[in-house]
Amino acid sequence: MFRGQLFLTIFVFGLSVFCQGTCALEKDDRPSLTIGYVRQTTTNIDDDAIGPTVEYLQEKLNDKYSFRLVALTSSNLISEIKSIKPEFLIVPSEYFIQITASEGLGAHDIAVRKTIFSSDASRSIGSAFITSKNRGDIKTIEDLKGKTVSTADTDTVGDWWAALGEIKRRGLDPENFFSEVRLAPFFFAGVVAEVLSGKSDVGILPTCALEQLQAEGLLSPGAVKVIEAVPNNREQEPFYCARSTVGLYPGTVMASMQNAPDKVVKDITVALFTMPDTNKSEWAVSNDFSEMLALMKDLKFGMFENLRDYSVKNLLKTYSTEIFIVLLVLLFLFLNEVRIHRLVDKRTAQLSSALKAKEAAEQEAIEGRKRLSHIERSGVISQMSNIIAHELKQPLGALINYAAVLKLKAKQQDSGDDITAKVISNIDSEARRISSIVDSVRKFAKKEQAPQVPSDLLKITEKALRTFAQQEDPDASIPLKSSVQEAPILADPLSLELLILNIIRNGASASLSDTGKVSVKIDLEDLGNKWLLKISNKGKSLSDTQFARLSSLSESVKPEGLGLGLAIVREIADNHSAALNFERRPGGGVTASISIEKLQRKN
Repeated sequence: MFRGQLFLTIFVFGLSVFCQGTCALEKDDRPSLTIGYVRQTTTNIDDDAIGPTVEYLQEKLNDKYSFRLVALTSSNLISEIKSIKPEFLIVPSEYFIQITASEGLGAHDIAVRKTIFSSDASRSIGSAFITSKNRGDIKTIEDLKGKTVSTADTDTVGDWWAALGEIKRRGLDPENFFSEVRLAPFFFAGVVAEVLSGKSDVGILPTCALEQLQAEGLLSPGAVKVIEAVPNNREQEPFYCARSTVGLYPGTVMASMQNAPDKVVKDITVALFTMPDTNKSEWAVSNDFSEMLALMKDLKFGMFENLRDYSVKNLLKTYSTEIFIVLLVLLFLFLNEVRIHRLVDKRTAQLSSALKAKEAAEQEAIEGRKRLSHIERSGVISQMSNIIAHELKQPLGALINYAAVLKLKAKQQDSGDDITAKVISNIDSEARRISSIVDSVRKFAKKEQAPQVPSDLLKITEKALRTFAQQEDPDASIPLKSSVQEAPILADPLSLELLILNIIRNGASASLSDTGKVSVKIDLEDLGNKWLLKISNKGKSLSDTQFARLSSLSESVKPEGLGLGLAIVREIADNHSAALNFERRPGGGVTASISIEKLQRKN
């Protein structure tokens, strides 16, 4: 180990003196390549490889390039690289990961240094927990909790990081696991010396350092024991140095920088892979640094050191992406809430409008019912007026005739009875006065009908059904079957609606009294030049006498009826030149048929 350190120092010094001497004698036209390195005196045996590697490259490529070694400090590594701008770097893998994460450096790994005791360059360094062979109280890694530990360095993978990673992998807290951490002098030998002297309960060595100390005669075999040594299966995991950590990580990396020409990188790469092993170590291909990256992130070491800072500024810096996503989600939720409120307001406005429309429709229905009621009452009054006028006209005429006969008789007898003459004159006068009143009533009853306009029989029927539901039975379901979408006619819509409504009411009343529920159906048929509207109901069978009453203008099928409703219906039908017929159904009930001419539209 110490021989390697001495060799490196002498080599660098000699290379510098050699360059100065030769440069003074003759001009060197070879491109000068700067190789920056971070020297870690405790990282396995890699430091012993820096000097031999540069020496080999100088020897192999002496006719093409000259090399200059520049030492870099780990504390200012990134800034020094940016300042010096080396073409190549020789750095531990944990530093290489940090370099690749820095913008503007463009580092790319060429080869990784690995021990010959491992077949995988990505799994070349781990840690071994050692203790005195006489410590019977320490058998497992869990037994190390609260103990004093010695290590050569706390900034390297093999001396410290891999060991803490194993402790955390077991679910323990690596930050508060040991009671005291001691940095041992004289590197690996010092760690062993403190364990054997009892200054420390346990020591941490990088993999293969124990075997190296024994090979150099600095440690007797069996003097210390490895705690929970991982069994090395040569087929499944060919790693032949004793270790306590399951995790193994890549070693020192040879990397090219973005300012290194491609041809130079190619020459260096070929030379590295043809270089023989030195100090039980060799250059190999590896591009898998995922285990090292996961270890650094898990322990919050290296480039993840800032994760230990819980200040607001650092949290904003570290979790800027996550915070941005959360803010974006919150913004989305806020905008969605605004959208929902607007939709609710819109739906509320629509509902209010629908309620207003419903109220308007109900008000229209009320007005319609009032109009229909008024028309019905007017029809009754009109029919009664016609009946009264018709019946009174004849006896009034007879009374006037009798008065005229009496007046003529009194003149012929010339009895001189003034009282009799006056009574006869008064009777004639009052009879004529009554006759004039009857004529006025008849004129009122025979007033002009409302004008007929182009209408739709289907829509009039639908409106009559709605009116029935509003006035009589909202739960009654009366089907309307039509083979057409519209049925144009020339009619007074209101009076025709009254006709249909009256028939529906009578049919519903008849079926309700017999079956206990409304059973009415309506069919609209196309007869060519006419429309046929059938309104059928289920009820008891009518006798001949009862059915004959349907043709009467003054009698009703109902015991309590006056027969005026049917008279009104027939009058409306007559005013529309429509044929109204009734037919008994075989199973009971009646079908009312209304036949009315179509409205012929001009093309």
